[in-house]
Amino acid sequence: MTSKRSEFDPRYDQAYQRGGSDGGFRDIIDEAPQVVEISDAPQHQPGAAPQVWADLELRQRRYRTLIWAMAGGLVALGLFGFFADLIFPPEPSYLQPNSYGYMTEPWSQRLRYAAPNLINLGVLTAVVQLVLEQMQVFKLRTGR
Repeated sequence: MTSKRSEFDPRYDQAYQRGGSDGGFRDIIDEAPQVVEISDAPQHQPGAAPQVWADLELRQRRYRTLIWAMAGGLVALGLFGFFADLIFPPEPSYLQPNSYGYMTEPWSQRLRYAAPNLINLGVLTAVVQLVLEQMQVFKLRTGR
């Protein structure tokens, strides 16, 4: 079994041996640690002046507005495609067979086939634009 030794190993400090202590800690720091503040204020890159960021923001604002308008227009066109035959009902005289014997569809019914794709494309454009704007805001806030 194990035997307890009452002698200390002189190679090690007493604080690290069983039963040995010198009554206190020798490595106590007298001063308090330094406080590091973390702020959400935008930190500009050292090489770029704040005016450069403002110019970039002004140049990109019109493109962002254009992309948001395009996304809204695609969704609106898709919704219009779903309800086009209700808004503009086809005339009965227009529904005549063509030379091959098939019935010709009015433009409002053909637009219905493209409507889900237009809505999906508009929503996807809006989501991508939102992600890109949030990434740019994050870069501006962190200064990266």
